[in-house]
Amino acid sequence: MYFYNLIIYYKMSGNLHGVMHVLDSVSNKPRPLVLAGNTLAVDNSNQTQPVSVASLPLPTGGATAALQTSGNSDLSTIAGSVALNATAMGQSTGNSSLSNIESSLAGTLSVTQSVSKASTTVSSAASVAAGDYSSVHDASDHRKIAIFGTTTDTSNNIDVYVSDDNSTFYKFGNFSIYPSYSGDFSMLMDCPFKYIKLGYNGSATVTSLICGSN
Repeated sequence: MYFYNLIIYYKMSGNLHGVMHVLDSVSNKPRPLVLAGNTLAVDNSNQTQPVSVASLPLPTGGATAALQTSGNSDLSTIAGSVALNATAMGQSTGNSSLSNIESSLAGTLSVTQSVSKASTTVSSAASVAAGDYSSVHDASDHRKIAIFGTTTDTSNNIDVYVSDDNSTFYKFGNFSIYPSYSGDFSMLMDCPFKYIKLGYNGSATVTSLICGSN
């Protein structure tokens, strides 16, 4: 047990039974604890000794008067940096800025989108034979087209031919139209080409229309 020059006392009630010893840190010898006036003294003075915390070491970073003053200064600096002073002048400036924003956004937002549509009757009650073609529909301004009509030939399909120059036409992939048992037919498709016409594969009377929109 070490004393560090501190006098520790302990209040006891009742009778003392036996003798208690502690190790004296100075002489490194056992020293009996003396009971005086119900006060257990651990030195030879038989007096209660005050303990001063002023001489106790502080932990690293412990609060001191100097550190507290420095902290207060830092807090004051932070407060000054983030302070927002609402004044009549500041409010007027803010109102003016908001008014300018409102004026810039004022007015009616109008969105106008026109839809262009066009149609061509490429065969009008026309008598056709296998290998004949309809007239041409200009699809330059179209994104989608619809092909529809009626035919008396319900056994053969109708092929789609496209062109970029209205001169040389090509069969458009596997796009073929198959009339129903009543003779009606229709197809909706995208239109990446400029010109389109129909090719017939049997003898019939046909009315065909091609419509497009942008």
